[in-house]
Amino acid sequence: MNHYYTNNNNLDSFEKDIFFKIKEKSFHFITDNGVFSKSGLDFGSRLLIETVIDQKKQKILDLGTGYGVIGIIYKHFNPEALVYMTDINLRATNLAQKNAQLNNADVTVVNGDGYESVDHNFDLIITNPPIRTGKANIYRFFEESHRHLNVLGELYFVMHKKHGVMSAIKKCEGIYTKVEVVSKKSGYHIIKCKK
Repeated sequence: MNHYYTNNNNLDSFEKDIFFKIKEKSFHFITDNGVFSKSGLDFGSRLLIETVIDQKKQKILDLGTGYGVIGIIYKHFNPEALVYMTDINLRATNLAQKNAQLNNADVTVVNGDGYESVDHNFDLIITNPPIRTGKANIYRFFEESHRHLNVLGELYFVMHKKHGVMSAIKKCEGIYTKVEVVSKKSGYHIIKCKK
């Protein structure tokens, strides 16, 4: 089975253009086989983006960026922010670089597992975590994010209730100073964790 969080050099490429609007602004992205939500912007990511784009922070990480939607859109609405984007999937990070150029977004895209290619701390970390990698990997994201946040920095993530959001909240309460649900819709929860 092919997963978006692995590199599969044998997977045929079939790039596709997708279009959507956020706050009346039109965006154009290129997707491909082997990346998350290749057919269009998924509901969870849209809700996460709409929740975080008004958070005016200086240094941002889009963790598990996929083809770059969250980081690129955040940069559009916050042009002064320094936006970093990382993903384990090389095809995804190549697409994210293409999409940054396509959307005139000055962002930094790196390939790597979690924080292995990132040596910065951030004011805001945003992620739609790769649920299919399993709970241990998701919880590793939460723990590593805490270590890579500046003082009073925040982690925002999206998770559906059927994917264990309540246990994820409990896990984060053991790591972060404050954890709260800041938005929820159609079973999706946006969680804010403050260092």
